[in-house]
Amino acid sequence: MMGRQSRQVEIAIVDLGEMVPDGHLLKRIASVVDFDFIYERAESLYSPQGRPSVDPVLLVKMLLVGYLYGIGSERRLEQEVHLNLAYRWFCGLGLNGRVPDHSTFSQNRRRRFGESNLFESIFLEIVGKCLEKGLIDGELVACDGTYISSHGSWDSVETRKVTVQRGAKSYLDALDEELAREPGYEPPRSESVEVEQRRSRTDPEAAIFSHGEKSGLGYLMETSVDCRHGLITGMDVYPANAKESSIVLRHLERQIEREIPIHRVVLDKGYDVGAVHRGLELLGIEGYISSVDFSNPAEQNGMTYLPEEDCFLCPQNRKLTFQRVRPENRTGKALRYYAAETASCENCPDRNRCLGTKRRLWQRQIVTSGFYPAFHRGRKRMREPQAKECMRQRKIWAEGCFALMKREHNLQRILKVGLARAREECLLACIAVNLKRMVAALVGPHPHFRKLQLFLCHLRSAPRLDSLAFDFAF
Repeated sequence: MMGRQSRQVEIAIVDLGEMVPDGHLLKRIASVVDFDFIYERAESLYSPQGRPSVDPVLLVKMLLVGYLYGIGSERRLEQEVHLNLAYRWFCGLGLNGRVPDHSTFSQNRRRRFGESNLFESIFLEIVGKCLEKGLIDGELVACDGTYISSHGSWDSVETRKVTVQRGAKSYLDALDEELAREPGYEPPRSESVEVEQRRSRTDPEAAIFSHGEKSGLGYLMETSVDCRHGLITGMDVYPANAKESSIVLRHLERQIEREIPIHRVVLDKGYDVGAVHRGLELLGIEGYISSVDFSNPAEQNGMTYLPEEDCFLCPQNRKLTFQRVRPENRTGKALRYYAAETASCENCPDRNRCLGTKRRLWQRQIVTSGFYPAFHRGRKRMREPQAKECMRQRKIWAEGCFALMKREHNLQRILKVGLARAREECLLACIAVNLKRMVAALVGPHPHFRKLQLFLCHLRSAPRLDSLAFDFAF
């Protein structure tokens, strides 16, 4: 006999928590994180008088749902939360709860939360909880930057003249103080220079970048990832024309001031400059930086550096000793000068070959980075056996984090205008990644992926694939 559904109206008592599976990501997040701390963080943003506002925890949880599941549109997010029982349960709405209108998000993010550091405080709270649970140890931290395209139009890009201040390049305050004590150092005079820059009229804070095969209009996101569980410990956003080597030291210094442990840092070759090598030493961090193949290093001409004496030794066993540090006027970078004694070069049989076109000079000179001793120590460290494993971890966690956020957490393109809004989007994406990896570390991987993990253990690259399985598990 053919059956038919009963169309009779039923009254039932429903517990949404019972309808959400125990292995669901949102239920697992709720089991390890209590979001009530947001009330204290947001209290100063609300007036003590007037009608009650929309619950700030509800707004933040809905935003997190959007970034956890890659829902970039606030209109679509409103619809998804209205229809999805798991989203309703996570946000504490119940079956009959009214979902806030999409315009409520826009107005709160622009007016109330826009000028505050609410999202940064939430990010730091999650990092703090990970520290309490022992998920972050700082034994190896991968630090890297990635370019994120802006929503600004290429048709709006125009060339304009702007006035910039040119002077000594500053990487870290401690480095500047050390440089000032070097013999012969005189910082270049700060001067105002008028230069031409290309900027967008629709998003003037975004900048044009060209990096290898990548080019466009956008922002640079600098992040630090603890390699134990892939948790993001620090994040900063700059216009895309910022140089990674110039910003990384202050980026790490801010984390140390927040008492986030960092013992070793691994960086790619874009950071292979003397100032970064020395800056890491001053911060008490052991650095592993991929080496750049320079076109004309001193060693190529038969020179040997003697670190214990801070001098170079030429093929004729004559020493080129350290003379002075002098900044380059055009770039503001500090340069370190080594030179041999005039008398030792005057009768040298290799004088013509050594000086080449510089025969008018009376002595051989070598110009290096202003922090060459630290640069040499960093290069030497990259020849140690553990350096290769550090670089492998950087590829897994740093580059893997960027790919994950761009693919699944709304960072394929910055949809908001301005540096502050771009920072807000990056912070929410980082919070989403940290929540997923925090849950995976504390509660364990999703049950459906346990068999996959057992299979991956038999593969040669199991540690790398196993870590990526945590991301695909949700």
